[in-house]
Amino acid sequence: MEESQVRVSCGSMCRIIIDGKYLLILNQNRRKKGYYQLSPIGGAITIDSWDYLSSLHIDPERVGSNDLRFYINAAQIEDFRAWFYSRQNREQDPFREIYEELVLESHALFDVSRRDVRMRFDRVVEDRKQTIRKGLTGQFTQYFFDIFDVSFRSQDIVLRLKTAPSDAGIVLLDEAVVKAGISLNMEFDGKMRQVNIVAEYLF
Repeated sequence: MEESQVRVSCGSMCRIIIDGKYLLILNQNRRKKGYYQLSPIGGAITIDSWDYLSSLHIDPERVGSNDLRFYINAAQIEDFRAWFYSRQNREQDPFREIYEELVLESHALFDVSRRDVRMRFDRVVEDRKQTIRKGLTGQFTQYFFDIFDVSFRSQDIVLRLKTAPSDAGIVLLDEAVVKAGISLNMEFDGKMRQVNIVAEYLF
């Protein structure tokens, strides 16, 4: 990577509140490595086509991927920021991540459709810090996060989330605990684990 380049990572996060408590989910990739972290449902935002950013000097992090994780000339960050905030030609809601995390990964739900979910865009949050992403640990990254308020129309879905088995990794926590971002001792995978909370961008 050239010195003039900056790593950029764009994602979405869901603020889901059920009975006054915040729904967080275990990061499954880190769980497999013995590291337990609770965070909001969300993930990488995809671009419809890299052609929409052809005027910028962009080097995607993974060849063949449309995830908005890439390197860009530092002088063009403002141009990218303007494009990102326009919310055009890219993923505009977090339904794909909701489906993947609640159905395919955690198996907390048997199924969920768009008509089951209310998604309201709240704001974009930016940050710049070192990443802990595998293979890139320590690298400074410019983050852009779309924050959404998400709720479910079906009471059956709400009930399933409230009563999800511990293996699903679904946890409902009080706002004060989530805001504090403290580590908790919780039982997962047959043992008491130290669980970190990473949800500061919801507030």
